[in-house]
Amino acid sequence: MSREPDIDGRTPDRFLEPPEDSEDSDSDLDEPSIDDFDISESSSGPSLITQIEGNLDLETQLLRYLDQGLSPEEAVGKLDLYTGNVPFWSLEKNWYKLDEEDAARLFLYRSLSSSKDYAIEDELKDGAAERLGLNDVVTENTIERISEEVEAQIGPDVSHRLREIVEQLEDNDEIVTLPAATADGRGEPELVLISREMRKLAYQFIQLDRDESRVTYPKWQLFKLMEIAGLCNIHPNDAEASLRFLPYFYYRDAPGFKALWNQLREYDTFELRKMYLAALERIIMVLDEYGYLPDRSDLAMDLTNLMWYGRHSTEKDEDGKRLDRDDIPHEDQPIGVEGVDQKAGSAFAFQIASISLANVEMPVTLAAKSIQRRGNIEHQIDEMLTYAKHYVEPDVVCMDGGFYGRGMQNCLEEHDLKFISRLRARPPAIIDNLKEAAIHYDLDYNAAGYDVRLGEVVPESEAESWLITMPSKKRIERAETGTEDKGNWEVYYTNLDPEEFGGLEIGRRYRQRWTIETAYRLMKHDFTAKSASELRSQREFIANMAFIYNAMWMASNVTYAVENDRPVKDDQGRYPFTANQFMVAMLLDMEDIDVGEVRDLSVRSNIVREVFGDGYPFLLEGHPEFEN
Repeated sequence: MSREPDIDGRTPDRFLEPPEDSEDSDSDLDEPSIDDFDISESSSGPSLITQIEGNLDLETQLLRYLDQGLSPEEAVGKLDLYTGNVPFWSLEKNWYKLDEEDAARLFLYRSLSSSKDYAIEDELKDGAAERLGLNDVVTENTIERISEEVEAQIGPDVSHRLREIVEQLEDNDEIVTLPAATADGRGEPELVLISREMRKLAYQFIQLDRDESRVTYPKWQLFKLMEIAGLCNIHPNDAEASLRFLPYFYYRDAPGFKALWNQLREYDTFELRKMYLAALERIIMVLDEYGYLPDRSDLAMDLTNLMWYGRHSTEKDEDGKRLDRDDIPHEDQPIGVEGVDQKAGSAFAFQIASISLANVEMPVTLAAKSIQRRGNIEHQIDEMLTYAKHYVEPDVVCMDGGFYGRGMQNCLEEHDLKFISRLRARPPAIIDNLKEAAIHYDLDYNAAGYDVRLGEVVPESEAESWLITMPSKKRIERAETGTEDKGNWEVYYTNLDPEEFGGLEIGRRYRQRWTIETAYRLMKHDFTAKSASELRSQREFIANMAFIYNAMWMASNVTYAVENDRPVKDDQGRYPFTANQFMVAMLLDMEDIDVGEVRDLSVRSNIVREVFGDGYPFLLEGHPEFEN
């Protein structure tokens, strides 16, 4: 059967049909040598070998063509596609711009090439298409789609044979092998590679409760939902529709949030928290490996509001005030969601307690958890400190006003720790006297012994804790009045003796934690998905993933800076990569990575093994902490 081009130069359809007598032929089966065929470049386009008696298999043809010095595209262009063992001739004619033969040759070339699809597209434009015998150039998306469809039609055994061919080429120095990938300036950016490793490190600890019958999407694809929800600050349920606009999902079904959440919701809050802590620990260990986790550090403890966009009660009492939470039906406002000042289009939020490093170059959060009720705050403090002590020895604990109270002081004394706290909105009456005296005598600060547990001033000689007031530089800069305005003074409660440590030094030390506040604002903008869920476990998942992404971003900057001998911050305090750049790099990376899954967290996580080894360490059985 000779190859006679049609008028338009394309291969006749009959070329792809097997010869009529191919099954019953009694012809001589001696294998002819491919060396007898002409491989000169005198003719235009590839010169296909006609059907030969006892045809050579695909592997033999490729190896012999390459052995004679042809480039991969030239070798593929000259192949006899009807080999008897690879049914390319039975492909369906259902290709964009390409017929069956073009699709088969493109598939073979892509299988043998070490180039990414975008590089293959450029190679086709630069002449590879002509050498392959293709009638048109196609884009990288079409290259990927067609190759997948060809493989689906011819079966997985062909891919296995092609892999064997590549291995033979690599092992035989006498055979002209494929060119090694070169640095052409279009390789993957370093941030993409670093963020890819961060995903592998963290995601392996988030256990998905599924058997083989429930594995529809690989784990890395499921977490794309959280990456896009965090980056765009949208609900995870809305992320599926957005994923469909990523080129990778043009021809694939995008996963929905239920595919991820249904495999997590079967765990209780206690088990989920261990996963988050283990994932966060692995990223913090990157900071430790590069020397950015100190042995001793000030700690910042915060209560942070994350906006909640779910259904809520609008009922008010007879005085026109919003109903107390205990009077609101659970389905209208779940426990843990409270009314807050109007922010970001929502008047409701749930609280996250967190503890972070303060006064360090990388103020990473060491642990975070959602709060069901504000009462018994000492339990929250005890739990946060237990996690933090796993990493560093605390020096001074700086807390926002939400932790102020007798429970706070009792807990910190049990831990034998120094603390500085802001006060609640209603400070003790003595504060006015302290401010007036400081203004009258033009003092830098004023202090008095005070015990929050007693709710009264104590003699200076007996004082073990103090109220301290001093001018707020930030407030004065923003206000039209100066230090004579009592509203421009800030107040602290501490067990640091102001005479020993200096009142202004105590204020300065507390203000160092404000970098954490800045970090949290960034976290809410670049890492946090919106939540409208009534499930506390889902709200905590969304919040903890934001803290994990924040840590991954910091670890990526440290990794890049150390490996490239650069400072982790420039003279303006900026990291090499912004949070937005990190999330975009991570989201758009569609490398098929094997994330894996750690089933026994205690084997791979020190914090799970040491903190949770004897069960839950905080004696909260039956506490409202675990109401859903």
